[in-house]
Amino acid sequence: MKLKFIILVLMLILCIFFVTLDKSEGMRRLALSIINPYSPLEASEKTNINSEEKVWKDPRGLFPIFAFNLPDSSKNLSESLRIIERCGINIIINGNYSWMPNPYKIKDAFEKLGQTNLKWLVVLENECKDDFVYCNSNDKTNKNITDLLKTFNKSFVYGYYIWDEPGRNIQYCSPFNLKPNDDFVDINRMSIQIRADSSLNDKLDFVNLFPTYWEGTKTFQDYEKYIDAFINSMTFKPQVLCFDHYPFLKEEFGGFRKDFFANLEIIRKKSYQYNIPFWMIILSSEHLDYKNLTFEEISFQAYSALAYGAKGIGYYIFSKSWEHYGYRSWIFEKNFDDSSLPDSLYGELFPSVKNLNFRIQSIGKFLIDKYNYDIIHLSNGPNNQNMIQPKFISNDSLFVIDKDFSDKDVFAGLFGDENEASKKYILLVNKNFELKRKIYLRLKKNAEIKKFNPSEGKYIYLKKANEILIEIPPASGELFEFKFDDFK
Repeated sequence: MKLKFIILVLMLILCIFFVTLDKSEGMRRLALSIINPYSPLEASEKTNINSEEKVWKDPRGLFPIFAFNLPDSSKNLSESLRIIERCGINIIINGNYSWMPNPYKIKDAFEKLGQTNLKWLVVLENECKDDFVYCNSNDKTNKNITDLLKTFNKSFVYGYYIWDEPGRNIQYCSPFNLKPNDDFVDINRMSIQIRADSSLNDKLDFVNLFPTYWEGTKTFQDYEKYIDAFINSMTFKPQVLCFDHYPFLKEEFGGFRKDFFANLEIIRKKSYQYNIPFWMIILSSEHLDYKNLTFEEISFQAYSALAYGAKGIGYYIFSKSWEHYGYRSWIFEKNFDDSSLPDSLYGELFPSVKNLNFRIQSIGKFLIDKYNYDIIHLSNGPNNQNMIQPKFISNDSLFVIDKDFSDKDVFAGLFGDENEASKKYILLVNKNFELKRKIYLRLKKNAEIKKFNPSEGKYIYLKKANEILIEIPPASGELFEFKFDDFK
């Protein structure tokens, strides 16, 4: 009798265990973490990266401004695409197999769109990674993947989004399948199928990495190992180094994250170490612990990414969708499919973000072939940022900031031009979301000083001098050129 009771209890425990696995993603992750032999901080199949390999450049000659995603319901998806492009977005990301809308509908919408600069980064992904085409495909060539790539190999396709936030190394949709996978190995197999195929290799094979605050990287040193492990596990060098970082938590969850600039600095460093341009995905939608953003908070993120040398900027998310998953704010809110309406009827932030994207495109196109050689922070704001050492002089000693006449909530990204050593460029960013801020720059020697005019896409001559007082609008950025006399 006791034995039967024990067996019954054990069976009940097993039933509860498998039901919990089926219903709880956290429980699945816990179970898989116990049996997972793969480390996201190590490349299990290390390859030899050639840092001199050709880097990705936008084939249209644009600065990539991309966005998640299309509206989940639209009477005319082609018109929605036109409106999104009108806001300055030139790459749209959407169309995986477990989220909406269906990728075949997007393909049809693009085919009806006609002449456009807008491109599509096709998401070949499913939430259930244990039974979809690319995961755990032990064969070096997976026919299902090849068929999908060929189906979406169109002129309006920018590339293929083959993985989001690799490193968990798990499958978690079936409670009976607890075999972990090595994300980096699977990504490499997918990348090889694209890059080794002459009919596909003009497309971007795109991966987006975790931010520093991911639970898999407890320290900044761990995060650097994570970036190294990803890059060193690839047969072909990644074409871009993309990451997401969403700093604006609601106050009850901690407010502005303290590792925002640390994440940018690490990615900036790795970008130059491996000669891979980096892109950044910024927060633009309220969801989970993240707040409903103002325009200034969106603008600040975009200019910060530019100042650190980003060669592409993305919005998460852009269009009204996923309400049933807890998303509560968007840039593109309504009137999804009527491109004849004025900008003000597409959402409160639509007109201002459109103007922001125009400025980012203009500044970004100019900086895309420049190298970022220094960052100057006058303070560790906002919210006592980690890894920031305030300073008032550039590494090359060409620029000195007068700390008595400058506001401290300003930082600067310094850029150089390999073809014109006498020219230096500074993108100044105002960290204050409400007030204009000034900075007083003293120069080591006289220079011709010009200010970049984004609306005309060119510099305007200001003066020849060895000092300048600059004022920057709230949460915005201003770009300046300095051509030094007798430069050595």
